[in-house]
Amino acid sequence: MSNLILGIDAGNHMAKVAGEYGIDSYRTAICEWFERDVVEIHGADDMEFEIDGRKGFAGTIAVYEDEFGGGSMFGDSKAHEDTKIRVLLAIHRYIEKYSPGIENVSLVTGQPISSHKDAEKKKIIEMLKGTHELIVNKEWRRIHIHDVAVGAEGSGAYWATSGIRSARIIDVGSGTVNCATIADKRYINNASDTFNFGMETVNNKNDLASIARGIIRGTTKLKWDKNDIVLICGGISKDILPFIAKYYVSARLLEPLLKNRGDVIFADPVFANAIGFYNLARMTFK
Repeated sequence: MSNLILGIDAGNHMAKVAGEYGIDSYRTAICEWFERDVVEIHGADDMEFEIDGRKGFAGTIAVYEDEFGGGSMFGDSKAHEDTKIRVLLAIHRYIEKYSPGIENVSLVTGQPISSHKDAEKKKIIEMLKGTHELIVNKEWRRIHIHDVAVGAEGSGAYWATSGIRSARIIDVGSGTVNCATIADKRYINNASDTFNFGMETVNNKNDLASIARGIIRGTTKLKWDKNDIVLICGGISKDILPFIAKYYVSARLLEPLLKNRGDVIFADPVFANAIGFYNLARMTFK
C-alpha cells in the first residue's frame, strides 16, 4: 500500500506542502458555511468542506465571505481545530493534484519555537493521527495519517538547506517571527525564540523598516552578532531582506532545495519550512 510522505507548514496565511512530486500552497482563511444565493469563484483554491461535522469554506473564498473577519486563528500554538482543517485540506489538495488514489500519509508539520513543548506537540499529533473522512467541493475522501511528527518552525527550515552547518534563521510568518540558531547542525535553544508578531498582526504591514527593526532588536537580545550568517525565509523574505541586511551584513535569502523524483530544484523561500519538514519526514518515516 503506497504511503505518501509530506512536509506541511500550516501557516495562518498560507499552507505550504512539499513532497516527492513537488510543492503546493493555498490560502488558509476559514469561515463558517452558509447557503449561497450566487455561486461565485473567488480563487483557484476555493473550497467548500465538511470535516468532523464542521462545514465551512476555505481558501480565497473565505477571505471575502468571512462575516467575522480575519479568516484565521492566530497565536503562538497550532494545537487547535483550525490547524487540523488546514492540514487535512493541504493533504487533500496534494493528493488530488499529484497522486490520486493514495489514502495513506505520514507527515511532519510545525509549531512555533516558543511553544514547541512536549504537551503542545502531543496535542497536534493526537489531533492529526488516525483516519479522517472529509468532503471537499462535493468530493468524498478518506485519509489515513499513520505517522505525525512536529518540528520547530524556523529551525525546520534549516533542513531545506545544503552544505550549511551553522546559521541563524529568521522565518517571518503571518502571525509570528521564528528566529532559530543552528550550530554545527544542532539547534541552540537559548539563542532561539518566537516573537509574537507577524505580517498579519502588525498595525502597518507596509512599514517593513519598522518590522525589521523589531526583529533585529529581538535577535540582538539573543546575542546574535551583526556579522553572523543570517538566512531569511517566509512569504515576505525578499522584501524585508534589505532592511535586515542593514544590520546583519551577511544576511541572505534561504533558498530551499527540494529533491523532486530525482531532480533537485530551488524553491521560493516561503516553502523553506515545508521542504525542511519533508526532508525530516523522509529521514524519519522510511
